Parts: sequence; structure tokens; C-alpha cells
Amino acid sequence: MILCLNPTCSQPRNPDQGKFCMACGQPLVLGDRYIVRQVLHQGTKGRTLLGIDRGTFPESYCILKQVFLTQSVQAQQFVEMFQENAARLKTLGDRPEFPTVLGLFLPEHWHQITIPPTLVFEKIAGESLRQRLDLMGPFSEAKLREFLQDILPLVQLIHDHGLIHRDLNPDNLLFTPAQHWAIVDFTAAKVTSKMASAEPGTLIGSGIYTAPEQLRGQSYPGSDLYSLGVICLELLTSIHPFDLYSVRENRWVWRDYLTIPISNNLGHLLDQMLAEAVGDRPQSAQAILDQLFPTARPVTPKPIPRVAPEPPQIISLIEPSPVPQWYCFRTFTGHHAYITALQFAPDGQFLASAAADQTIRLWDLDRRRESRCLRGHRGIISGLAFWGDRLISGSWDYTIRLWNWQQGEQTACLQKRSTWIQGLACWEKTGQLATLGADQEIVVWDLTTQKILYTFTVSGAQLIRASQTKNQLWLAQGNHLTCYEQSQSVQTLPEHQGDILDFQVSADGQFLISIATDRTLKIWPLASDYTPKILRPVIPFTQLAIAPNQRFFAGGDRQGNLSLWQLGQEQPFVELVAHSGEIKAIAIAPDSQIIATAAADKTIKLWRFGIQ
Repeated sequence: MILCLNPTCSQPRNPDQGKFCMACGQPLVLGDRYIVRQVLHQGTKGRTLLGIDRGTFPESYCILKQVFLTQSVQAQQFVEMFQENAARLKTLGDRPEFPTVLGLFLPEHWHQITIPPTLVFEKIAGESLRQRLDLMGPFSEAKLREFLQDILPLVQLIHDHGLIHRDLNPDNLLFTPAQHWAIVDFTAAKVTSKMASAEPGTLIGSGIYTAPEQLRGQSYPGSDLYSLGVICLELLTSIHPFDLYSVRENRWVWRDYLTIPISNNLGHLLDQMLAEAVGDRPQSAQAILDQLFPTARPVTPKPIPRVAPEPPQIISLIEPSPVPQWYCFRTFTGHHAYITALQFAPDGQFLASAAADQTIRLWDLDRRRESRCLRGHRGIISGLAFWGDRLISGSWDYTIRLWNWQQGEQTACLQKRSTWIQGLACWEKTGQLATLGADQEIVVWDLTTQKILYTFTVSGAQLIRASQTKNQLWLAQGNHLTCYEQSQSVQTLPEHQGDILDFQVSADGQFLISIATDRTLKIWPLASDYTPKILRPVIPFTQLAIAPNQRFFAGGDRQGNLSLWQLGQEQPFVELVAHSGEIKAIAIAPDSQIIATAAADKTIKLWRFGIQ
């Protein structure tokens, strides 16, 4: 099978002997020698492909890196940058510690691009640092020093050749069959110069491993040293760095997770590598080596003979091992209008969706099909919530309805409203429900007795959320957020500069995330001083969801993209082209293993992490 080089091709699979794509007509062979076998990763900025180099004998694997252009980048400027980066990468020489640049391909017609600019690299065989860590467990200090003694000279060599890698992480460090370390994936590499290092550029990196200045569009050699410092924390603790950073304290707390003691000198050096300011870090990889081994001479990587590239198993038809990633494993269709709400059942086995077509549909995730369709509302359904074995829905028909969703029966209809329901929030443990009407009146119900407990009005209220741990109610009013206990305001957060589009409260009630028309995303610590961490996604979000395990949150935008972010980081670790229309709702399963998205294209998609 050959995959089409066009990232927008609707049917990219083609037979092995094909020369042109049967779906879009684009050439399947790049430069008369490179074909694509598998998509390893795809985001909004580009994609990574596993390919075959037909120009070698025997044929060998290669890696293709395609870069998607944005409207803000001028073609001529991009060509110059792309070519200069490729030229600098070639100056690393024919060393087996780095992948050889095999080719650079640019579009012939920049006004109509079907095959994006592409760099082709040699594929280096080896076991990633992440795989070795999973197999061997936490590193001792001696083992970490040995690792740094091997890796730091390679990083210094990259910097000496005028490059910054910008994406060092455990997946890009390989231990080869020849028993030496290699650094791969130079797609994000950037030429070092005063201008290049000081001017804002594209946000590049891998989530928690990315240096703070890279998140602001700036890169320095010290940015790679920061990433290497984060890697060291993971090696010492065998814990993902996300869990080693305290958002509440805004600092690394890695020492709390050490199971093998280390020296104060090494701990101090790691703190230096992780300094927020570039100037507070060691100024070079060699400077780190000098601190680790004060009496040693400067280390230069010994020349290692390059072995022949790994041939693909074409004859026996053995395909390369697939790489785990987030992927869509099911698309549901059935609604006849845009979808307004998504909710997972408490056991995570069923998903409920509501839409402007006045129906609620239940989806069986095990059987991957629609289970039931609930009818009864006479207006757009604006909200859903599960309470025990009941499903609650609110609608523009002025009613709140309770359903025995497993039997497909309505069990109650609450009609004490004089206007349509704009939103609802349920406290699952206490069995109370708060509804927000278009008249800005909040009504709190006892679901067991189906009686109203109290009501109050909040001027400008447009969104409503419940804090499950504190029995509090949060309301969005224009550009600010207010917390209520009973009907009394107890806390107001500082204002956004635009109206709030969505917000969510974490499962433990310790933080809140909001997005607004000012194109900002704010993470509010609710247990401390309420000073928010402000992020600015490249494409502003319109929908949010926080994973129940609180390790990440998801954002959807008007272009149909889904982004996953780790708390404490300023750029997503995963970007997915999810839908052909604006994402209208996001839900994350109770075990945080499945994400559901719904969009204006009337489809629901289920996503999970694994091998496709």
C-alpha cells in the first residue's frame, strides 16, 4: 500500500504499483524515489510520515516531514528559511548520531499547494529513551551522568553547527543497535543567529519539555538545555514531567518524587538547567559537562562508522511497528441538526448527545452504534447531565426533563419556567440541579422531591457550571466569572477583555479554565491567590473540557481542530484536524481515556490514544 502525499486527500490509500493517486490525481512518488507507507503523526502545523527510499539497494526506510504553510507566512521568506535550515542540517556531516538529509522538495506553484514543502531524512533504527526508561525504570545518579556524558557532546555539536534542535524529548533520543546514542527529528531545528533567536517565530516543541521562551516564539541554545533538564527529571523519577510540575506553586517539585537519592551538586545543576530565564541556565552543553566532570577535558564525539541503512522488509511484507498516538476510532451520525451537548454516562460505556433537532441520542461505545433516541422536547436542547441512572435535559421549550435513558422513558417533566433553558448544572452527590433561564434567573431544584429549593437572578448571566466538591455555582457574566453559595456571591474573578465563550471547573474544584473573545485562555487557581496563567492559542477556542484525571484539557475551535494541552504548558501536545465545521461540544470519559467531539457538521467523533 502507498499513501498519497496530499494531506487533504479523502482516500489516500493506493496499490503498491500506483504512480498517481486514484482519488486526487497527485503523484505518489516524491522525487522519483520516495513513497509513503504510514502516517506517524499529524497536527495543524505539519505531519510526519514513514516512507520507503527506492533509490537505495536494498530499499530502505526514510522519514518525510511535511510542513503546512499558514497565510501569515510569505512564500519567499519560507523558502529561504527552509533551504537554510536544510543546508545547516547537512553540515552536521555524515555522522551516524544524526539523520542524513536525503532531499528537500518545494511546491512548484505556491498559489495552489497540494503537496506541502517536504524534508526527507534517513530513518535511524534504535530504541527510544522512553522505551528504555519504561523497560529499565528510574535512573541512578551514576547512570544519568553516563547518559549525559554521551548526549551533551551531541547537543554541543548541534549548537556548534549553528542550529537549535527545539524539540528534544525522550522519543527523539535513540539508542542504536551499534550501541551509541542518536538525536533525531530535526524538523523543528532552527538556524541560530541574533535575529533568529530574538524574533518571535512559530511555536515549536513537545509540550512539557518545551522551554518557556519557545512558547513565546523565541529559541536559544539554552532552550535545548532546558528540554534536556526536563528529560533528566523524568529519568530520575520515572514519572511524566507533567506530574512533576506544580501549577499551584508555579515551580518544579521533582525532589518530592525521587526514590533514589542524588547528590546536591547534581540537583543544583538540574535546577540551573530548568531556570525560567535563559541567562540563568548553563550557557552551553560543554558548561554542563564541565560541572559534571570538572577534571575532564572537553568532550568531542568520537567518529563512529556509519552502517548501511535498515532495509524495509518488502519481500516478506513486514510493516514497521506502528506508533501510539491519538486517533479517531469511531464517527457517529444520526442527528439532523448541529449538536449542542455531549455527556458520558458515569460508567463511561455510553455517550449522550443532544441537538437542535430536538432529540437526544444514546451511543453504545462497546458496540459502536446508536442505542436509543429520546424524543419529547419541542425546542433546541441546550444542556445534558447524568444523575445516577437518570439523564437530565434542558430545552428552549421551557422544560427540564428526566429520563430513564436505559429504558428510553421520560420519568418527569419540570415546567416551572417562563422562558427557555439556557444551561444547567447538576451536583451529583447532593442530587440538586441548577438551571439558567434566558431571563437570567437561576432556579435550584431538589431532584429527589422535584421541588424548587430557591431562586435568584444574576444580571448578564450566560453560562453556568457546578463545582462538585464545594457545592458552589459558577456563572459567567459578560467578561467575568462569579462564584455563588446558595444565592450569595462569594468570589468574583478579574475580568477578561472580551465576553466569555466557555469555562469549566476541575473535578477537584482546585482550578478553573476560561476562554473569551479576547482570544485568551486563562487557568485560574481557586485555592490560592486567583492569579491566572494566561495562554493565547494560535486559533482561539470556542469549547473546553477538562479531563477527570486533570492531567490535560481539550479545546475546540471554529475550524474544527481539537487541541490537547497539559497543565503548566503554553502550547498543545497534540493537535488534530477533527471536523469540517466548528466544534460545538467536547466531553471526556470518566477514566480520561476517550474524548468525544461534536461539531456543526452534525457528526460525533470518538478519540483515544493507542495504535490505530
